[in-house]
Amino acid sequence: MLRITETYKDKKKVILKIEGKIGEPGIWDLERLCSYYLHKTKKQVVLDMRGVTFIDRKSLTALEKFKDKRLEIVNCSPFIRSLLSNLIIYKD
Repeated sequence: MLRITETYKDKKKVILKIEGKIGEPGIWDLERLCSYYLHKTKKQVVLDMRGVTFIDRKSLTALEKFKDKRLEIVNCSPFIRSLLSNLIIYKD
């Protein structure tokens, strides 16, 4: 199960706290939220993945389309960081 908590940092940035396993159907909710904030509101999106324990291949592919956008991933475990390393720039 995937839990997403939206936290607004300021007018230009939103933090999405992600907890659980990222896979279907949860990835579609995450993808929809990222698209909304990046394209409709033009906010920077920060994915706080401290609580993520697993991410499947389909979810990695879904996140790949945000690779060159204003998406930042923080607080990854070493396992999740290794899975994301070729897709998205993350900051710790």
